Parts: sequence; structure tokens; C-alpha cells
Amino acid sequence: MQLLEKEKEYQYFKKKVFELTQIDLNSYKTHQIQRRLPYIIGQAGVEDYISYVKILENDPIQLKRFVDWVTINVSEFFRDLKKFEELRDEILPHLLRKSPRLKIWSAGCSNGAEPYTIAIILDELTPGLKHKIIATDLDEKILDVARNGRYPMKELRNVVPRLLNKFFVVDGDEAGLKGEIKERVDFKKHDLFKDEYETNFDLIICRNVVIYFTEESKCKIYRKFYDSLKAGGLLFTGSTESLMGGAAAFGFEMFLPFFYLKPSK
Repeated sequence: MQLLEKEKEYQYFKKKVFELTQIDLNSYKTHQIQRRLPYIIGQAGVEDYISYVKILENDPIQLKRFVDWVTINVSEFFRDLKKFEELRDEILPHLLRKSPRLKIWSAGCSNGAEPYTIAIILDELTPGLKHKIIATDLDEKILDVARNGRYPMKELRNVVPRLLNKFFVVDGDEAGLKGEIKERVDFKKHDLFKDEYETNFDLIICRNVVIYFTEESKCKIYRKFYDSLKAGGLLFTGSTESLMGGAAAFGFEMFLPFFYLKPSK
């Protein structure tokens, strides 16, 4: 009986979360969310779903904290440095040989460090040439952070001094991106489950975003990514993620680990 009441409370909690945030927790792995929820609920000073919902309804700060927690707004420049070195040395040169001006989507871009990293790399590879870089996230507030382009120095630990001096203005323990890089990225709000996907991308980057989604939700997203890429385009996933059932199940071919090619017809 107690388990049944707990499940009813969780169903109510999911319904209220959707009403407050438009985040559909049905798309997330139930066991992962329920395993992690007690921590953030406890941080709010309560112990159960019903009490926590009341807090979310009345406290904008706690609501933002919850949205950040669900959407995992953690990022830094050149995160997973080896993969970005592969991107710089192999992936982008390969794509540039086919298309001199690239169309790139950073999905679930969080604070903007990832798409700005791409903009920096492309400026180094093709000086002065403007590519189309779209960066999206579900969280409007984190998109404002991204557009502002200021970061604590700890999030720039993988930026070598030459690039730091070239593209940032350092101010104490923070650094701001220079305007010529900020203007290279177009930030937009986008829900991977509900909104339309643009098409004709050369590269889609979706890293550490789908890790807590259900397998069914992941599959839907990866199929949509496939349709959004142009023939010969590539999908770049996180180092803790892989395409369920193998790349071939979605029509992709492995190009490099965690880089998946949409073959030319």
C-alpha cells in the first residue's frame, strides 16, 4: 500500500513539474530520477514529493535549481580535450573539404561553452569565415548566461594561453569572450521532444544530454538527428553515450568513436 501511495505521489509530481516547467519526466529514466531526487528534495528542506511541489510552486529560486538539476547545466570549454582535438584535426577538416561553410548544431548547449569552443576552432581553421552555428537548450536562463559569454576561469582550464589571449578578456577570476566569437553563435530555446528540428546540418553535437533519457526517447532523438543531417554529415555524442543497438540501427556508420556518419546515398 505504501509503495502504491509513493507511486501516486510521483505521478502527481511529474504532472506538476510539467505544468511548471514543460519538462516531461516521462522521457527520463524513472529509476535514475527517483534515485537522484532525494538529494535535491533534501536540499530544499523537505522529504516528500508533495512538499517539494509546493516549494517549486512558490519559490522561483528553488524552481530554477530544479530545472538546472534536471537539464544538467554543466559544461566547460574543450570538455573531453582528446575528442575536441579529434574534432579539430580530423572531423572539421573532413567536413570542410566537402562544404566550405558549415552548418552546425550544438543541442543541449548549456552555458554555451561547447558551441563557443566550436566557433574558436573554426576561426583557427578558417580565419575570417563565418559558419552557421546554432546552439539550443531547454532552459531560457542558461541561454542568457551563454549569450552573455562570461565564465569562471575554472571552466577555461583546457584553453591554451594563446587562445585565451586571442579570444577572451580576463578579469580576475573570470573571463569574457570577445564580440567576434560571441556573434558567431545563434542561441535558441528548443525542446528535443516537442519542437521541430532544422535540417541540412554538417555536424550535430549532442553530448551528455540524453544520458538520463529512456531508451525509447533516445532512439527517437537519434532518428531525428539522422534526418536533420545532410548526407555525409556527422553526429558527435558524449563519451559516456553510445547509440543503442549500434550505429547501423539508426542508419549511421562509425567514423571515429562517438562520431557517427550519415552515409552518402
